[in-house]
Formats: sequence, structure tokens, C-alpha cells
Amino acid sequence: MSEPGGPTVRKRRLGGELRRLRERAKLDQAAAAAHLECSTSKISRMETGQGIAPKALEVTRLLDLYGVTDEAERAKIMDIRRSASEKGWWEQAEYEEVLASGHGVYVGLEYDARALQVWELGYVPGLLQTRDYARAVHAALPPESVDRLVDVRMQRQRRLTDAHPLELWAVIDESVLGRQVGGPEVMRDQIRSLAAAARQPNITLQVYPARKDVHPGLRGAFSLLEFGPSDPRIGYVDSPSGNTFLEKDRQIRSLVYTMDRLRAGALDPEETAALLDGLLPAAEENT
Repeated sequence: MSEPGGPTVRKRRLGGELRRLRERAKLDQAAAAAHLECSTSKISRMETGQGIAPKALEVTRLLDLYGVTDEAERAKIMDIRRSASEKGWWEQAEYEEVLASGHGVYVGLEYDARALQVWELGYVPGLLQTRDYARAVHAALPPESVDRLVDVRMQRQRRLTDAHPLELWAVIDESVLGRQVGGPEVMRDQIRSLAAAARQPNITLQVYPARKDVHPGLRGAFSLLEFGPSDPRIGYVDSPSGNTFLEKDRQIRSLVYTMDRLRAGALDPEETAALLDGLLPAAEENT
């Protein structure tokens, strides 16, 4: 997927265009809300690409309010709206019911992304988890929820092997490899899977050694998503209190700086592959 074309990015692109046109018209969100007879929070959701895509009539009325008279410009906006209204697989009811608030948006962005950089401190990154490891991660939840969440994780991993695969660069803390998530057999298979993934051309895997001193990654895990040239990078931070999308330039610069430091301090990909291969005999003995 060399150019992002899924509904999540399209909704965000549509929202960005509507915000640009509103600001060009020197109107605030309250004026737009009054025109549509809705809340300002709905206008905010439209402009940030959250929730369902706005209806055609709503977009048409906003274009009228914003003084957009050029037919080509109006047609472009309506084309984006039409494609943004398509539903992704993650928006099916069976998955929306179990995904945490905001996580469906992340899954959609991940699907649309060209490249993804991930730092993980506690677990194997979701895109590299085996089915049994993913099941163990969610073991505390009701069984029916676990099944669907594991299915979501496996569906997400298809982006690594499709016609235009996602470029993944993952840095994980070495402690992740020693944490017995699901028990010895699950970890044996997980380490074997990581060793295989590390040899895929679109996957770069690095391990940050436990012997290293304090580093900025100790603050927590995060992701950086990259799209096409016309769409800005997006940062994502997940925590027990909720998830946060980061889009301001200074926020992205901070994440890029942190990721660069983590990559520089981690074992290089060849050393990481050797480490994983070296862990396998011990993992086999423990099962």
C-alpha cells in the first residue's frame, strides 16, 4: 500500500480540508455548528476524522457556509467524503464491541500507513505476536472478548504480507524476551517467530540491551505512523489511562528524537537476529 487509501486516513484528510476551509473563511467551530444545528464537539470530530464520515448534505452545507464556489474544489471534497464513508474491517460490530476507545482509529491508521516505527517496553509488538502470545496477553478478559481481540491482532498482521507490505521497524526492550507470557512453550514459539520475522525484508527488528543505563524509552511504549507525502506523521501512545494521538510538530519531533536514540543504543538487526537464535536452545530446554 504505497499510498494510504483506507477510510481512516481519508476521514482525517476530509477533516483537514474542512478545517482549512473554515479557517480560510475566518469562522470558528461554533459558527459551523450553528449552521448545521449540531454541537461544536461534532464539528471537532469531523475536523479530526473521528467517528463516522459526515453525510453528503452536511459537507455540502459547510461548503456553502465557507463560501466554496469553485466546482472543481467542491467535487474534490465530495469525492474524499464518498471514499471516507467506506467501512474498514475493524469497524465491523463484532470488533468495535471489544476494541478499547480510540483503538479502532489506531488499527485503521495502521492499515493505511506506509511505514510504522514501534518502541515496546512490556510486550512483543502486536504485529509480531503469535496467536498464543496474544491470547495470553488478553487472558484476564472474558473468553469471547479474547477470541475477537486475538482475531483483530491476526488480521492486523496481514499488512506485513500483503501486496504492498507495511514497513515495520520495531525496537523492543530485552526484558520482553525474558518475560514468560503464557509460559515456556508460548515464549519458545514467540521467540522462534521473532527470529523468522527479523529476516523479512520489510521488517527491521532491534533489541535494546537490559545492561544499558537509563534511556528515554523507559517512559513508555509508543508508535510513529508514516503515510504518503501529503499526509503528516502521527504518533500514538497507549497507556492504562487511555490512548493519545500526537500530531503537533514538536510532539512528532520528540518521538522521532527518542526513537533515533533507541535505535542507536539497541543491538543492530544482525546482532538482534543472533541474540534471538541464541535464545532458542534455552527456550527449547524449558519446554
